Amino acid sequence: MSNHNGDAADDARRAWLWQLVREEAAAEGVAVGTRHLCVVATSVLGASAVIVYQVVDGVRSEPVAVSGPTADQVSEAEVTFGEGPAVDALRDEYPVLVADLRSGSAGERWPVFAPFALTHGVFSVSAYPVMMGAIVVGCLEVYRDVAGAATPGQIVDGLLLADAAMLLLLRAGPSGVGEDPFADAVEVRWATVHQATGVASVQLRSDLATAFVRLRAHAYRTGTRLADVAADVLAHRLMFHTDLDDEPDTESESEQG
Repeated sequence: MSNHNGDAADDARRAWLWQLVREEAAAEGVAVGTRHLCVVATSVLGASAVIVYQVVDGVRSEPVAVSGPTADQVSEAEVTFGEGPAVDALRDEYPVLVADLRSGSAGERWPVFAPFALTHGVFSVSAYPVMMGAIVVGCLEVYRDVAGAATPGQIVDGLLLADAAMLLLLRAGPSGVGEDPFADAVEVRWATVHQATGVASVQLRSDLATAFVRLRAHAYRTGTRLADVAADVLAHRLMFHTDLDDEPDTESESEQG
């Protein structure tokens, strides 16, 4: 009986969360999308920032919706570093809940991501894998600007919102340009990363996954945003070689002129 009551409560909560997401979209007069889910998740989960990631090519993942500049910058860094709560949630297909990124265990687990996130005002993180049956298709990641464990109610809502994100990712269509300038800019940046990965794979005579690793490695080594590295590749200011010991060639401004 208790399990039945619990399922009924979850169903009611799921319906309420969906209604909130639909209301966000209706207020704009547009179709429901992942960014509307980010808005609802920010409010319901007491978050300072929310990100929805999608698995690409069955291997890579990238943010497809972010709630603001902090979410944009920190999530891009997490992809670049290849470490962090979302990375672990996607790999292990299990929620990752971090009450305090200042803890020694968090620093040992994510020696690059944890200090970076802290410098951007992120003190606690919850990451929920977005599952389609037994297949992980993305991740819902929640940043908070204060330390503290997620409450049981927030965890349940996080899981339910991750289910909602799955449905939105599977039926996602092209968003209307101009509906959200910030979201448009984020989409353009990740499209640039996609294109640069393809160019780098040709230069390296490698698969896309290997090329993406090289882009990330160059971004990390030089302290450059991944999107800026991608822009340099597309502008022919940066070229990769097959020899892993070689640094990528970078043209000077005088050579470009």
